[in-house]
This record gives sequence, structure tokens and C-alpha cells, in this order.
Amino acid sequence: MTSMFDQYNKTLKRDESSTKSSSVTPTTSSGYISVRMSQEAPIFSKLKMNISMPHVINHLVVSNGWLMLVMANNVVFRMQLTDINRSDEVALEKYTAGQEIARVFLDPLGAHLLIALVPKSTQFVPELLYLHRNQSKPKRLDKFRDHEITCVAFNYENDSETSTGPILLGTSRGLIFEIELAVESEKVVHNNWKQVFDIGRNENIGITGIEYFRVPNTNEYIVLATSVDRLYKFQETIKSDERQPLQSIFNSYLNVPEDIQDFHEIKKAAKGKATKLRVCYDYKSHFPRSFGWITEPCIFYGEMDSKCDNPARIVQNKQITLPESEGATVPVAFALTDFHAILVYPDHLAAISLLNYQIVYEEFISENFGPLLNAVRDYRENVIYVYSTKVIFRIKVTKEERNVWRIYMEKGEFDSALKYARENPAHLDIVLRRQAEQCFTRAEFLESARLYAETQASFEGICLKFLEINENEALMIFLKKRLEGLKAQDKSQITMLVVWMVELYLTEIARKSEHQDQVRVLQRDFDAFMNTPRVVECMKTNRGVIYDLMASHGDSHNLATLAGVNRDFENVVNQHIAQGKFLEALAVLRSQNRPELFYKYAPILMEDIPRETIAAAMVQGKRLDAVKLLPTLIVIESDTHVAEIIRYLEFCVHSMGCTETAIHNFLIQLYAQHRAEKLMIFLETQGKDISMIHYDVHYALRVCRQHNVPEACVFLQCLLEMWHQAVELALTVNTKLAQHTASMAPDKDLRRKLWLRIAEHEIRGREDVKEALELLQECDLLRIEDLLPFFSDFERIDHFKDAICDALKEYNLKIQEQRRDMDESAKSAEKVRSELQTFRNRSVTISPADLCSICSACILIRPFFLFPCGHKFHEDCLEKHLTPQLSPEVAQRLSGLKMRLSMLGAGQTVSGSDAQGAREALKEEIQSITASDCVFCGEMTIETIDKPFISDWDRVRNDWE
Repeated sequence: MTSMFDQYNKTLKRDESSTKSSSVTPTTSSGYISVRMSQEAPIFSKLKMNISMPHVINHLVVSNGWLMLVMANNVVFRMQLTDINRSDEVALEKYTAGQEIARVFLDPLGAHLLIALVPKSTQFVPELLYLHRNQSKPKRLDKFRDHEITCVAFNYENDSETSTGPILLGTSRGLIFEIELAVESEKVVHNNWKQVFDIGRNENIGITGIEYFRVPNTNEYIVLATSVDRLYKFQETIKSDERQPLQSIFNSYLNVPEDIQDFHEIKKAAKGKATKLRVCYDYKSHFPRSFGWITEPCIFYGEMDSKCDNPARIVQNKQITLPESEGATVPVAFALTDFHAILVYPDHLAAISLLNYQIVYEEFISENFGPLLNAVRDYRENVIYVYSTKVIFRIKVTKEERNVWRIYMEKGEFDSALKYARENPAHLDIVLRRQAEQCFTRAEFLESARLYAETQASFEGICLKFLEINENEALMIFLKKRLEGLKAQDKSQITMLVVWMVELYLTEIARKSEHQDQVRVLQRDFDAFMNTPRVVECMKTNRGVIYDLMASHGDSHNLATLAGVNRDFENVVNQHIAQGKFLEALAVLRSQNRPELFYKYAPILMEDIPRETIAAAMVQGKRLDAVKLLPTLIVIESDTHVAEIIRYLEFCVHSMGCTETAIHNFLIQLYAQHRAEKLMIFLETQGKDISMIHYDVHYALRVCRQHNVPEACVFLQCLLEMWHQAVELALTVNTKLAQHTASMAPDKDLRRKLWLRIAEHEIRGREDVKEALELLQECDLLRIEDLLPFFSDFERIDHFKDAICDALKEYNLKIQEQRRDMDESAKSAEKVRSELQTFRNRSVTISPADLCSICSACILIRPFFLFPCGHKFHEDCLEKHLTPQLSPEVAQRLSGLKMRLSMLGAGQTVSGSDAQGAREALKEEIQSITASDCVFCGEMTIETIDKPFISDWDRVRNDWE
């Protein structure tokens, strides 16, 4: 037995080394480089496992790398294929007396083996044995006594090697059982054993195959079961807390009539031939990719997808007719791969494509190996084994999907073809070309263009195809896709495609101008195209070409849009102006935020569209400097220009609060020249404080004189305090203006002189006494005697009698008032002298208990002052308290006086009488400052009532900190 293992190990290593030594050769196709085998290996090849068996092989099962053989001497041989040291034999002779081994079943983990026994004579009944991988003795499952087990559906999601999880068993009489087997301390425990369904409805229709699986991430279960001529499907969503979940799948089918159950029937199936069910399981998703059920006439094949919209989870199903074969019509076994079915005949192997039903592999087996019995697949290791009575073959599958893309392409299933061609650029290009050609034939030009753009097909040829049928939209899609695929260094090609795309877009927009909905869609696409980084980069060097192209189409909208994208408004404005499209040029200026462009082009636009230009400037508001716009505002060719310029200047002054002298001066000039009625209103609103006005008064006066606006000249001369000139000029207009001007003079004497000038102007020459007397009523500064010199010497006195009498009466009243004032003053002086005499005889008594009102010390201990109000202060206390309240000038004078007094007391060289007199004078002056008033109730204290208690807050804050 050891030599058999050694031979197997050598064969395995030889197979691996042959695989590693394969060489590759690069080949080119359609501009791509593909890599393939120098001598491409066939999809299917058989490798004989060099194992010498001492007995004939009756059965073989493989799962999870574990190989289990049942030989003719009723011995089970177990071996782990990756570690030949893990192998043993289990004898079954004492369990098979009078019986033979009909079938063996191994779970996906390779841990649980079920052996179905059938009797050789009527003295025995069918039985079922269970053998765990770690046990050396099988166990009879008594509950299945008298039931011939024909198939088992293991749980593919089970990951326990001590328990099978819920499984289903089918019998030769059509019964389906649910059971869970577990190993506990060398004992086999039966859990949840129960019959769940009877396919034959007591007619003993044998079950030939059964599988079950759960839809991922759901509680939905699907069971597939086959008889000789029928495939049944049971599907149910069960509760998660079911003790026997598999039984729940069948509950809803128990009372359903057989004729409405979900099954597929092969009517020509040979009743005497056993059929087989196989699934191609995907361990990544825990769900089958496909299933196959083989009968004598065909293979019923179905593809499954857990994510499909079909509730049955079956994407499609079809019947594949079995190929004709010499000596056998129905294979003895078969196995499913992703794209092929491997058919096992007694003397040869064949593989048929599940896509185009062609035989892709066929190989005969030498008679020396004995007839082939079966094919099994290890789904976890993805390996297929075929065995005869003497040998075991391992079927090697090499890139079986290599031609799948071509098959799908020939069938027109391009989505599937692209899926399998995506890893090979050459294959992908072929599929895309074929799909694009088909779309073109069906007049699906847009999709065809999108597909052509992903291929390496001739650029010129594809463009011509769409140009010949005038399909610009499809051509645009093609060009756009090709543009996206170009590299940054392909600058010339990028430029060509961008310019061509712009031309096509502009042409299509112009052609569909009557259909606004279509134009909006095209415009949106064009805007997106122009904003792509590649196009923006191309625009930097080819901007003029694009502008000229848009200008040739008269597309002002896209010109403006392009200028916005590239911030190149100047070029666009120039083109609009050159074409006389001033409104479009103004629209571009309004859409940008560079004031210098507005300053540059506004004078040109002002000539033709003054109203719109001024409106645009007003919208810009403070973003524009009004002074820099003055070149625009000097374009005065018509009344419209004047009106619009004045409107803008008024907007600047009144709405924006512009204080620039040039703007105010210009507005005054326009008012004086064209709108004199508005000039005085403007000047008056600006005020009469010359320091607050924003125009040049001298310039304004010169302009007003130039354009003969006398009222404004009078107003401006008053501002300049040219009162005499103002009155003289006002007299040339009317007397009222002169009188108003004279009344505004700030000085009384000046006003009198001005009024005298007005009186002289009014009296001389006309000598109208009545008007002269009215002047006396207008101005109270004039008297009749002031006016008399202006009259003629021959004027009759009778005309002035009333006025002279009134003047004499007024003088008499004033004399009387002055006499009363003198009498009152004499009485007041007499009263003061009397009070002074009283004060000379007045005295105040000071007691030793009297205290200083400031320091509260005895008042008699130092020189002091006593005020009539009763407050008493030490001289030094009063001076100290009063000094902070003095003004800086008085405080400085007090300090100087004290210094001079101290210097006299220090013995300076001054005669005795002079020194005494000087000291007395200084003391008297010091006392006049310090003792002038009571510091508590005098006027100085009242004047400081609103003075803050604390003036230096910084010092106080620092003290608090």
C-alpha cells in the first residue's frame, strides 16, 4: 500500500511541474498585445492517477480534498489527497452480509459518508450505513431500514465536521426524509428524523437526484428533485425559528394536486434508464451557478442567479440534445463545469459546450482500464474525477472560458460576451466592433458611435460612416469619446477634435433653432463639453480659432459663455463691436467683473447705445470708479447723451454718495450749460458751508459766468464772501435777490452797508419816496437819515414828514429807556455802598472748638480762612483742595506765585520795606486765587457738578488689579 501512495505523490508533482514550465509568446491583434500559451493547452485533458488498486473499484467519492473508494472486497479506502500520510481502510464485510453496496454519498466537508445497501435476495432489506471520517466503524441507521436511499442533498453551508446539519434523503419509492446526523462520543445521534414528502403519491416512483440550497441573505429555500422523467422544484420562505426548516419547505405542497405542482417533464425519457441531477455550485456565494438533469434524449440545463428579478431564481433553462455517440446513447454519468458538461460513456469521455452545444473534447479510453463508471466533482477544490473499475482519472480544466466571449458574440449576447472578453483587449475590441456594427445596422446610431469610440477601428472610416448618413449627433458622441481617450501629449489630435466638436455643436444648435427643447438639451451638453479640463486646456492656445468659429455662426450666447469660461471677455467684446452688435458687447461687459474692460469699451458703446450703457454702469454701482468713467461721459452728441450722462452723475452723487470734485464739477457744468433750472437746486442741496461742499466753488463760479447763470453766480459769490460783488450782481437780476443776499451777510455793519447800496440803487434816479420808505420796513438797520443823502436837494419835506416823526419818536423812547437805566444804576451803586459799610462793622467769633471743614482739625492751630457762608478752612488745606479744580493756566500761575514768595523769604537782596511790600502783594494775589470763593458752595463747585469722579480709569484699573 505504501508504494501506491508514493506513485501518486510522484504523479502529482510531475503534473504541477509541467504546468509551471508553460511558456508565453506575445502576439499582436488590432493594435493590442495579447499573451497566450506558445502551445495552447486544450480545455480538457485527463491525467491518470498512478495508483495501483488491489481490488476493483466499485464506487468513488471526493469532497474537500478527501478521496474515498469502495472496492469490490467491501473495503472503504480513505485518503487526503494533499497529505498521503493521512489514509486508512475500513472493512464493511460484517455489515454487508447478503447485501451489496449500491451507492455512497459524501458531504461537502468530506467528513460524513453515507453508504446505501441493497439486498441480494428477498431475505434481506435495504439499509443505510453512516461512517464518520474520524471513526473506524460504520453505524447502521435503523430508522432507514427497509428504505433504499438513492440520493442525498447535503447542506452546502454546513461548516461542522461533527454534524451534517439538516439534510434530505430520497428513496427508490419516492419518499423524501429530513434528518440531521451528529457524532457524540463515538455514537451517532439522529435528530429531526421525519418523512417530509412523497413524490410518487404512493406509486413508488424512485427519486434519482435531490439538491437543496438557500438564497443568500434570506430565509428562502429551493429544493430540486428528479425522478426518471420529471424535475421537481420546491421553493418556500420559512421562519428562522423552525426546528425542522426543511420540512417547512414541503408543507405548502402536501395538498397541492400533482398536475399543478412545479415540475418539468421529459416525456420521451426512457423509463428504464437512471437519470442524474448535478449542480455547479459556487462556494463564494453559497448558491448554484447552474444545474443539469440528464435523461436519455437530452440534458435539461438551467442557469440560476440569486439576484435576478425572477422569483424562481432561474435565469433561463433549455434542453440540450445529447450528441450522437458510438455504442451508447445515454452517458453513464456526467459532470457540470461553468460552461461545459462532461459526459462519461463506458469507453470514452466527451465535453459539450452549454452555450453552442458543440463537442469541444472527446477522448476514448483503453479497454485495459475497464469501463468508465462515474464522474464526481470536488466543488471545494474545483477538481473533477472520472474512474473506471481499475483507474482514476483527474480531469484538468484549463481556461474553459477562453472562447466563451466569441460564442456569446455570435449569439448576439453582447453583455455576456463583454463580460468574458474584458480581460483581453484584443477580444474586447472584436466584441465591441461587432456590437457597434449591429447597432449601426439597426439604425441605433448613438449607441453605435459610443461603442465604436471604445474600439481601435479606423478613425477616418467611422467618421465617414456617420457623415455619409448625416448623423451629426452620433458623430459628436464618437468624437467626444475618442477625445477622452487621447493622451495629453497628443496635442494636435486634441486640437483637431475640439475644433470639429465645436463646429458640430454650433451647426446642430443652429439647425434646431426652431425647436427650443432640443436646443436647450444641446446647449447644456455643449456647455458641459466646453468646461471639461481637456477642452479648457486646448482653448488656451487655440482661443482665436474658436472665437472666429463662433463669430462665423453668429452665436453670441456661446461667445459670451466661452468668454466666461476662459476669462477672455476682451476678445469677445472686440468681435461684437466689429460686427456692430453693441448690445451683445454690453451684455458681455455686464457679465464679467473686470472694471478696466468697462472703462475701455464704455466710451465706444456710449456713442451708439447711451441709455443702455448708462443703465449698465448704474447696475455696476460702486464696482466702477466714476472718475475713471469720465472719458465715457464726455461723449455729448445729442440731447439723449446729455440726459443719460446727467442721470448717471446724479446717481453717483445722490445714490452712491460720490464726493469726487471732478464729478461734482462736471455735473455743475452740464447743469449750467443744458439744465440751468436744476443748477440752483443742486447748489442749495450741497449746503452753504464751504468746507463741506465737494465741488470747486471758483470753477463753478467761472462756469456759471461763462454760461450766464446770474443766480448761481450770486450764490457762489456769497460762499466766497464776495458780498459786495454778489449784491451788485443780484441788483442786475432783481431787488428781492439783492435783499436776500444782503440779509445773509454775517456782520451787522456789512449788512448795513449792503442795504445802503441797495437803497442807493433803488432811490437814485427814480427818487420814489414810497419804495424808499418800504426799505426801512425791510431792514431794521436803516434810518430815514441814512436815506436822505440819496434824495435830491429839491425833494419836498412833506414826503418825509411821517418817517421823520416816527424816527424822532423812536429816538425819544430810546432816550427815556437810557434815563431809566441810569437811575437804576445809581440806586444799585448806593445800595452796594451801604452794604459795604455794613460789612466793615461785621465780626465773627471763632471758638477753640471750631474745626477745619476739610481736615476736621482745630481751626486755630494754623492760618485759616472764614467765608460768609460759615465754612472754615486751613490755608494749606484750602489750597490743596482747590488746586486740582483750577484750570491749567491758573494752577501754573499759582505755582509761580508761591515760588516767588518762597524766594523772597529765602533772603534775597531786597531792601526791607520793598521786600515786605512785595511779600504782601504776592500773598494778596495768592489769596485772591485760593480764597476767591468757598470750595464747597461757591460758583466753582457748581460749575464742576458734571465732572466725573474718576478721570484716570487706567490708573484705577491697575490699582484694583
